[in-house]
Amino acid sequence: MLSEGLLFAERYKFVKLLGRGGFSEVWLAEDTMAEVQVAVKVYAPGTGLDENGIKLFTQEFAMVFDMNHTNLLRPTHFDCWDRMPYLIMPLIKNGSTFKYLVENRTMPEEECWKMLHDVAAGLAYLHEKNPPLIHQDIKPDNILINDEGHYLITDFGISARVRSTIRNGMAQEQSGGTMAYMGPERFSANPKPIMASDIWSLGAMMFELMTGTPPFGNYGGGMQKNGADIPIIEDENYSQDLKDIIYRCLEKETWDRPSAKKIEEMTYNKMHGLPMAIQEEPKEEEKAPVETEPQDSKTNVAKEVPNTNPVKATQKGSNKKAIYGAVACVIALIALLASLFSGGDTKKSEEPTTVMIPAVNYDSLATIDINEGISYVQQADTFITNHEEDKYDEKYDKVEALYIKALEQFDKALANKDSLSSELSSKASFQKSTVQDNLYKIYKDFIETATALKEAGVAQTAEDFEKRATVIKPYIESLIETNTTDENE
Repeated sequence: MLSEGLLFAERYKFVKLLGRGGFSEVWLAEDTMAEVQVAVKVYAPGTGLDENGIKLFTQEFAMVFDMNHTNLLRPTHFDCWDRMPYLIMPLIKNGSTFKYLVENRTMPEEECWKMLHDVAAGLAYLHEKNPPLIHQDIKPDNILINDEGHYLITDFGISARVRSTIRNGMAQEQSGGTMAYMGPERFSANPKPIMASDIWSLGAMMFELMTGTPPFGNYGGGMQKNGADIPIIEDENYSQDLKDIIYRCLEKETWDRPSAKKIEEMTYNKMHGLPMAIQEEPKEEEKAPVETEPQDSKTNVAKEVPNTNPVKATQKGSNKKAIYGAVACVIALIALLASLFSGGDTKKSEEPTTVMIPAVNYDSLATIDINEGISYVQQADTFITNHEEDKYDEKYDKVEALYIKALEQFDKALANKDSLSSELSSKASFQKSTVQDNLYKIYKDFIETATALKEAGVAQTAEDFEKRATVIKPYIESLIETNTTDENE
């Protein structure tokens, strides 16, 4: 067992235990070689791992060891001693945000905005990697506060598979504390790691720091999956803007949650006095009536923070681009008028103006679009896994809508195909082809089902399936033509 005074790895003298989780311990230690204090995080403390476990841990952690972002706590050294993998990290004297819970106090609003921004920025960096890196364990213990007051994510790169391997080696079950921050989709029969799950965990963590308890206690999104509503944050010390973002993060359906990048943008705007633009203002005929008695928490949340329809949301963010474009045009027009009507040296005014046009990094833009598309595919696949019994139910059209949104993102990435690297171009094309295949299978199933229903005399239901097939058809016409030709031959 690890203890105070132990000379760990024949170099780090343990001074004090800083924290203990389900599969690791963090120690304050003296680096006897460098003569500085550091934090040592030891996995599988006391028991250690077998060779396969160590190999798995090493392989997966090597993929993220060089991650570098302001809001990630980057280890300075990784090694294994006495079959225990360990990390050497800078000592963060302020500890983690868990201290708010230990001290039984809530986080002030100003700090909430700052923490939301910093954690979202760190998650956005991880989610934009290729492939996206899902943290899977966002909770107060894993968010540290440095001397400058910035919030840093730790424990990234430790996948569920590695956690399971470590716990099995230690003969421990999943910790109840972690379950409190798990979204409803993670309680399905075959849960897959997706970016939206990190967003739910972020919302649950912020909810706890604002109220003192997680939104669904230690049961997490399992209660929400079974019909529980999002609890209302009643504390009047918090603004409605802040509450609305938390509610959005805690939405039951993954596609109704904002991305980490969007949260980073909204919180930045709020902190700098700019419009937050949580979502586009609905048209008059689409606006929901104002709820005066918010006893029904879920109804209240839905009316104050309207959900975004997956199909209609394709224009999300376009207003911002339009505004930027308009501002650029106005600036250019002012400059032109100034040059025409200003006095001074005529020769100088006649000299041609050199306009510096910044180079566009198409690979970078395409990577964002591709990752966004992959996120929609993951959400669709998760919905399919969780609702197989509802395959012919009307709500199943969310799968088609998500696949269509994914296709639009891949098409966006391929819009500048000639300017992309061959690797990214191939990746976007492959992803697009895969989604089209999936949509074609759904389309064909709908057509066959509609035909069978007509023969059975259920014309109205058959028409519903034909309408859904019609929505899909424009996105897979080339596949329909190819397969029709093959069948005729």
